[in-house]
Amino acid sequence: MKNPVIWILLFLLSFGLYLVSAWMTPAYGASGNIKLMFFYREDCKWCRMMDAVLDDPTIKKILQGNVRIEKINIYGTAKVDGEGLPGTELKRKYGVFGIPTFIFISADNGQLLRIPGVLTKEDFKDLICTRVGIKSAFCAK
Repeated sequence: MKNPVIWILLFLLSFGLYLVSAWMTPAYGASGNIKLMFFYREDCKWCRMMDAVLDDPTIKKILQGNVRIEKINIYGTAKVDGEGLPGTELKRKYGVFGIPTFIFISADNGQLLRIPGVLTKEDFKDLICTRVGIKSAFCAK
């Protein structure tokens, strides 16, 4: 293939396919591309408080369809879906030293936000709407 026109056409075709696939890939927050890892312990009263925040109807509506939640018991030995590791190892992998801890992970496995400790429902909502970038009608003040 000595003809440069063919090489240019092949390049343009492959570049065009790349652009179309990039354009069709959903942004973070769409279709559950964000993963929320909630590190907890069964007997932790602060963890139960944050579990109640996650169960709040407004928070549920914001997260629904945008965020996939994985609850990870830091003493758990069962492998966590999507990670293939038990909670004891995930705690080390993500550098979790205290509980409760929330870690938001983007579609490309980058850490978007880490929330150690307890927050009010309003503070949690503000963080997920502004720092994680979730677009929801429920994020409006």
